[in-house]
Amino acid sequence: MDEEIANHLLAVPGAKRAACGVILPVGDGECLHIRSVINGREREGLSDDEADLLEFCSRTEILRLRELRGPHDYLLRLRANAIAESPRARRVMIARRKNFENSRRPWALSHYYHSRDYHHKSYITLLARTNAKRLKSVPAGLAFIQEANAVCIRSLAGDVVVASESLEHFYYFMSIAFYGDGLDIPLIDRADALLIAIRIMNGAEALDFDIDPRGVLPLATERKLKKLVSSQMQFTFGHEYAHLLCEHLSRPDALADQANTSQAYLKELRVYNHEHEFEADLYAVKNTYKSGHASPPVVHGAFLVLLYLHFLQEVQKLFRLKPMSVSETHPSPQQRIHRLHHGLGKKSPITEDTIAGMLAASSEMESVLKQRTEGQREDLLTLYGSVYLSSYTPKLKQDRYDY
Repeated sequence: MDEEIANHLLAVPGAKRAACGVILPVGDGECLHIRSVINGREREGLSDDEADLLEFCSRTEILRLRELRGPHDYLLRLRANAIAESPRARRVMIARRKNFENSRRPWALSHYYHSRDYHHKSYITLLARTNAKRLKSVPAGLAFIQEANAVCIRSLAGDVVVASESLEHFYYFMSIAFYGDGLDIPLIDRADALLIAIRIMNGAEALDFDIDPRGVLPLATERKLKKLVSSQMQFTFGHEYAHLLCEHLSRPDALADQANTSQAYLKELRVYNHEHEFEADLYAVKNTYKSGHASPPVVHGAFLVLLYLHFLQEVQKLFRLKPMSVSETHPSPQQRIHRLHHGLGKKSPITEDTIAGMLAASSEMESVLKQRTEGQREDLLTLYGSVYLSSYTPKLKQDRYDY
């Protein structure tokens, strides 16, 4: 690739080196970005559509996708399709592939995601042996899906549990906002974090945090934030696993109702009645009982996730934003908070006063976001692009050239 870049830089007037590949002017102010070069041997025997996946899939994986033989292949297809449909996701995966291969590991999309399996695997370690054994056979993990969501899918190929990377980013920035005061993060950055989080949920924030971090926080702060996010992701996977363990996917009152969605994977998604959602919340936590008590991080993560969803719901009303899919198919987050608290009974680590304090903190954060957006452009929450943490971003980078 380096030789190809050098040739283009010499042969084409106005050609410029990009962070990944080379950018060539093609007239009328337009440019062509060449990210990678695929040789004839690599694409031998592959169709054009299949060869298009070589940037981020191994050849073996592409051949597997010709016929889905089980749920692992289904998860691979879901991940590959999500990246193939997004130029931004492709650039992120190219950068990830380069870092992965620099550590002398053979690249495959599945290998990369296996290296990020800690959220659901750490949750499974908390379970009783019978449940753990059952869930270990269910393919699960992250995918580069635009919509911030987590789902349990019963496909013709088998059951799959998947969470979008964007949801993990949403939790990260919400944690900065809600916990930043105790982490010595300035209020302006907490407000920026709220803005980024809402933009992620609106599909407006560019999902390229790997190659364009929105800020570089102190290492000790990052460790604390990642610990918070991990607890939230554990509960998220636990909630989806609970739908499986409680046999919700097999019940007639779990209705398939996603035919109009633009997300292909959601067409096979089940929409549960509200009692199933309450049950999944509670079971996700009680499933981790050891010595009579649930895992403290999972319980903490559960109430944080529900608090963030409550905040999101209120912000949608405040700014008249389109409701997210989770708002349309799930009971209200405030109901879920109270039901989880009452379901845990005497073993609940919080009180009614704690819940009141949580909701008050959410209202305070609404005011912070409102102040952050005052006097700004009307489409600040919906315009595609990137927002940065003011105190932790010394220099803005130029898209494609610097990252």
